[in-house]
Amino acid sequence: MFRIILTRSEEDINRDRSIFEREGFEVISLPLVKTVDLDFELPKEDFDFVIFQSAKAVKYFFDKNRLKGSEKIIAVGETTGKALESYGYNTYMMPENYYAEEVKHLIKGEKVKVLIPRSREGRENLIMDLKEMGFYVYAVNVYTTQPVLYRRDEFLRVISKGNVIVFASPSAVKSFFANLPKDEGIRVLKEKIAVCIGKTTNEELISLSGLCGLLPEKPSMKSVVKLIKSLA
Repeated sequence: MFRIILTRSEEDINRDRSIFEREGFEVISLPLVKTVDLDFELPKEDFDFVIFQSAKAVKYFFDKNRLKGSEKIIAVGETTGKALESYGYNTYMMPENYYAEEVKHLIKGEKVKVLIPRSREGRENLIMDLKEMGFYVYAVNVYTTQPVLYRRDEFLRVISKGNVIVFASPSAVKSFFANLPKDEGIRVLKEKIAVCIGKTTNEELISLSGLCGLLPEKPSMKSVVKLIKSLA
C-alpha cells in the first residue's frame, strides 16, 4: 500500500488529506513550509489585468484589499480560480495547461498595466516576459513562504513511515534539503517515489539533488492521486 508523505503547509495538508484517503492511501503529514502575510501597498494605478498564480496569493491579497471591478482577472490553475470565486470574483481567463508562463499569451493590447500579487519567493520569469513584451508590470509581494525545520531524528522518523513523497512547490523541496545534508537527503529520496506537482517544482528537485520526480498530467492534487493510483 502506498503511504503518502504530504509536505505542503499544515493548512493545505489538512485540506488535501481527504483526496488521498478516499482512494485508500495512508497520509503522513510532514509540513515543510508555512506562509506568512506581508504588509503591502498598491500603486495608485488603474490596472487592466490582475494575475493570480496561486490560491494563497488570492487569500493574502483579498484579506487586505479589494479590486475596483474593471480589471480582467487571470487565474493560473483551477484551485486559484475557485479561490477567486470564494471572494466573489469571476475569472476572465485561465491558462489551458495551468502553467504561469502561458499567461503572457493571454494579454493583448498596448500600454497594458498588469498587477501581480505574489509570494516574495516567486519566480521572476512571468514578470520579465511581460516586461519584454512591453507591458507595465507591478509585482506586489503579499506573503512569504518560510521553511519548517525539525530535529534530525524527528524528521527521519516521519520520513521513514512513507514510501511516496509529494512536493507541491519549489519551497518545499528547498526546505527538505534544509532539514538534511544534501548527500543524506538524496539517499533518503532514492528510497522513495518522489512526485512533483509541476515542472517548476521538479526543476528545483533536479537542481538540488540531480533526481527527477514523477509529474502528474496537471498540477493538482487530484491529478497527483491519479498518477499514484496508476503505479499500483
